[in-house]
Amino acid sequence: MSESAAVSVAPERAAEPDIWRVLAQSADLAPFARAWLTLAVQSAEGVRRAALLLGPPDRGPFAPVAGFPDEGAAGALTAEAAQPLAAALDKRRPAVESLEGGARIGYPLVFAGVLHGAVLAETRTPDPAAIRRLMRHLQWSAAGIEAFMARDAFRRSALSIDKAQFFVAAIEAMAAEQHGDDCARVFANLLAQKFNCESVAVGRWRAQKIRLVAAAQSASLDRRTEAARQVEAAMEEAVDQEAALLAPRAGAPNAASAQDRLAGARPGRALLTFPLFIRDEALGAVCLSREAAFSQEEVDFVDAFASAAAPMLREKWALDRSLPRLTYERAAALAQKLTGPRHAGLKAASVALVVGALILTFGGDVYRARAKAQIQGETRRVLSAPFDGFVQAQFARAGDVVDEGAVLAQLQDSDLELERLRQIARKRQYQLELDKALAKRDLAEVNIARAQIAQSEAEVDLAEKMLARAKLIAPFRAIVVSGDLSQSVGKPVSRGDNLFELAPLDRYRVTALVTEADVGLARPGQKGELLLSALPDATFPITVDSVATVAQAADGVNGFEVIGAIDSRDPRLRPGMEGVAKIEMGRRNIAWIWTHSLVDWLRIKAWSLIP
Repeated sequence: MSESAAVSVAPERAAEPDIWRVLAQSADLAPFARAWLTLAVQSAEGVRRAALLLGPPDRGPFAPVAGFPDEGAAGALTAEAAQPLAAALDKRRPAVESLEGGARIGYPLVFAGVLHGAVLAETRTPDPAAIRRLMRHLQWSAAGIEAFMARDAFRRSALSIDKAQFFVAAIEAMAAEQHGDDCARVFANLLAQKFNCESVAVGRWRAQKIRLVAAAQSASLDRRTEAARQVEAAMEEAVDQEAALLAPRAGAPNAASAQDRLAGARPGRALLTFPLFIRDEALGAVCLSREAAFSQEEVDFVDAFASAAAPMLREKWALDRSLPRLTYERAAALAQKLTGPRHAGLKAASVALVVGALILTFGGDVYRARAKAQIQGETRRVLSAPFDGFVQAQFARAGDVVDEGAVLAQLQDSDLELERLRQIARKRQYQLELDKALAKRDLAEVNIARAQIAQSEAEVDLAEKMLARAKLIAPFRAIVVSGDLSQSVGKPVSRGDNLFELAPLDRYRVTALVTEADVGLARPGQKGELLLSALPDATFPITVDSVATVAQAADGVNGFEVIGAIDSRDPRLRPGMEGVAKIEMGRRNIAWIWTHSLVDWLRIKAWSLIP
């Protein structure tokens, strides 16, 4: 006797052992509810009608799942006992509605503080004592519903754990395969093993068609057979309808002619064809075949497993693509986006890219070579020690601006002054000798004395000139580029030692180190601009005067020195300032301006690698 049959008979004839068996073994709610309600009513006294309402916990709605003495009584009693039912559900307490010759009772089913539904009962007597006994009876009987729910939750939890373990093991097995078709074969074998299928086939959706790629327990496929074409047609039908197709079927909402033809070719077999989708992208389909029909729970399981396996299959198949195929697919996808109705941002970016490419290819601009530059004075004057001596005083140092005629330093002149006095005294001595020779009228002595006087005068004149040169005087208004004797007072210096270096304040030149790759384009007369590190807010025009023919290496750059004039009299300019110069070297193609350095480097590297 089936579960439904055991509880569908009248309560006075229902076999109590059958009812208890259903209560203990049933995994479905409907037969359990009918058996529980029947047993509860049979065990109570004076119950005319009863209904059991269940639904989502604490949310509802709560709908009838069983009625006594028949299913029709559940709906009628629910409609008639709306008031006690609403009161019991809202207050979660039993509610009673009095009737002539009876009463209606609403008893809430609250387990662990959660409302799961209610029991409605209509009694034949309004006796309060009988009503209290019935409520107490319902309270005790409700433990059976609570036990069923706990048992059902445990069963569902166990099924969920088994499903999760299966999914993890299956994904690990599929991920271990390197190629997409091998991964699909593992997918088919897992489905065949899980659902005891005689055959499982996996197809891949490409170019709006399904192509069989794997089958369970088979290392090769022959797609030319009629059976293979029928399976592919059924898979294409499932993909087109975006729904699972079952056969045999009764009144299915989807027209499945290809699925029916496949079922006709396999009489006595149940078929399940399931499409594989990732969001809106069709990936393929899977077709399962066995003797037993597929339950809704198994269809849901296949749906969940297919959703988990589809990303893995797509990744494996994507890795199997050849480079030409990958290039073609990417180009086709891009072309579809560019010609389709959406992707406005991509289209705008593509137009901008094309316009930019045309500008780079056919547009031109002035090529400006960059070079590290330094400001120098147009002329440099070096003040050196005029004689051997000692530093007596210092009045200027490097960085000072001095006027014309300003004393920069002074050397000790005491020795020179003594030498001048000695020569003056000697001159007087020679003058006395000349006077004596004139008195004696000795012509020879006169000539000798006159020669000695002339020699003394020359020595005196030399000493006076040397005394004048003991002061180092600026020959023009300038800036002291180098020289600091503040720590050298009393220090001896030798004749010819460079003590100061001066540069004029109103005349400068620029020296720029142009790389050897660009020096061939440098010519005298070219214009440019200079940006100094000390004055980043202004640029200064320059003009190339000459290009050196000898290379120099500085800061890891091998280049040639280009000398130019700076066309500015800005008082902020100082010799020694450094910056970056950009020299205009004629008009060139924009693409060449941006890429010639890289192209030249690649040419050199390629040439050096060629044997």
